[in-house]
Amino acid sequence: MTPCADLPRSRALLPALALWVALAALCPLVAARPLGHRVAPYLALHVALTVVALALTRLVRSAADVRALFGAAVFTRLVTILTPAFTTTDPARYLWDGAVALTGRDPYALSPLAAELAGLRARFPSPTDHLDVATCYPPLAVALFAFAASAGPSLAMLAWKSLVALASVLTAAPAARHASRVAVVLLLASPTLLLESMVGAHLDAFLALGVAAALALSARHRWNAAALCLGAAIALKYLPVWILPAFVFRAPRRALFAALALAPLALSFAAANALGLTPPGSLPSVAANWNFAAPLWSALYERFPTSDETLRPALALTGALITLGLSVRPGPLARNVRDALLVQLIVSPVAYPWYGMPLAVACAFAPSASALAVLAALPFSYEVIDRYHSVGVWAPARWPLALTTAAFALGLALDGWWAWRRRSR
Repeated sequence: MTPCADLPRSRALLPALALWVALAALCPLVAARPLGHRVAPYLALHVALTVVALALTRLVRSAADVRALFGAAVFTRLVTILTPAFTTTDPARYLWDGAVALTGRDPYALSPLAAELAGLRARFPSPTDHLDVATCYPPLAVALFAFAASAGPSLAMLAWKSLVALASVLTAAPAARHASRVAVVLLLASPTLLLESMVGAHLDAFLALGVAAALALSARHRWNAAALCLGAAIALKYLPVWILPAFVFRAPRRALFAALALAPLALSFAAANALGLTPPGSLPSVAANWNFAAPLWSALYERFPTSDETLRPALALTGALITLGLSVRPGPLARNVRDALLVQLIVSPVAYPWYGMPLAVACAFAPSASALAVLAALPFSYEVIDRYHSVGVWAPARWPLALTTAAFALGLALDGWWAWRRRSR
C-alpha cells in the first residue's frame, strides 16, 4: 500500500480517537440521569462505542497509532473513573466483604445482616441487596477487596475503581508488541471491557487481564508464566478454570502447566483456612440458584420447571464435554479459548454482561462474528434496571433472550460464510 493510500486513514484516526474519548466521557452524564431513565442512553452509548471500536481496528496500523490509542485509552479511564456503578451493586459488595475481612471476621460465614457485624455497618457502607447471603468470592479476590477497603469508607470505592482502571489499561500491555493491531485495539476499545470496567467496576476486569497475559505469553512460548497468569485469574473468580483444558492440551509440559495454573487457587485457599476463614462460602448455593439472561437455560427451565436440579449439572457436563472437544483442535489457541468461553456462556444459567469480559479478550486475539455479536447483545439485559430502580420491581423481559439468540445465530452464519469463502478461494 502506498503512503498516499495510508494518508486518509491516518487523518481519520485522531478524530476517531477524539470521538471515542468523547463518548466515554458521556458515562457520568448517563449515570446522573434520573432513576428509571438510564438504560436507553447507556445502551445507545454501548452501540456507539462498538461502532467506533470496530472503526479503530481499521484505522490503527502503525506503532505511532498504537501509542496514540494507548494515550486515548488512559484518558477514557480517567474521564469515567468517578462514574457511579449504576448497572450493578457488585462493587459495594466487594468492598463490604473486604471490610469484613479487615475486621478479622469471616465473610464466608457472616452475611451483611449478621449481628456480629453491627459495628461495621455503622461505619462502613453496607451492600444494598443479597444481605442474607455470605460471600462467594475466592480468597484472593477477598484479599484484593480488603486492599481497596483499607482506604476507608469514603475512599474505598475510588481506590477500587483506580485498581480496576489500571487493570483495564494494562490488559493490552502483554499483547502490544507481539499481537496484531486488531487485538490491541479490541483489548483497549471493546465496549465490554471498557464499560464493564469503568462503569460496572467488576472484578472480571482482573480476569480479563490474566487471560490476556496468559494468551500473549503462551504465544511467545513462555508457558510457565502463562500458567501463573491464568492461575491468578482462576484464583480470583473460578470461571477461567473452564479454559484451562485449552491451555493444557497445547502446553509442552501439560502436568506442570496444570499444577502451576491451580497453584494460586490452592495457596490462597490454604492461606485463608490458616486465617480461620471458611471458603467457598455461599458459592454452592449461588451455583444452584442464580439465573439471569441465559437463553438456553431459560428455554429449558420453561419446559421443565421442576427439573432445575438436573438441568444445571446436565448443561454444565454437556458444555464441559463440548469444550474438551474444542480444546484439542489444532490451530490457534486463542480460537479454542474463545470458543470454550462462548460455550460456557451458552450453557450457564447466568449470563451477566460482565461475564463476557474474558470472552472479549479471547475475541480480540481471535475475532469472530458470533463472539462479537453475543458481546454486543448481552448488555441489553440491563433493560431490567430502570424498572427496578424506579419502582423496585425485578422483572427481566424476554426480548433480550431472543436478541442474544438471534445475534448468536447471525454471527454463526457470518462465521460459516466467511469460512466457506476462505476454503473456496
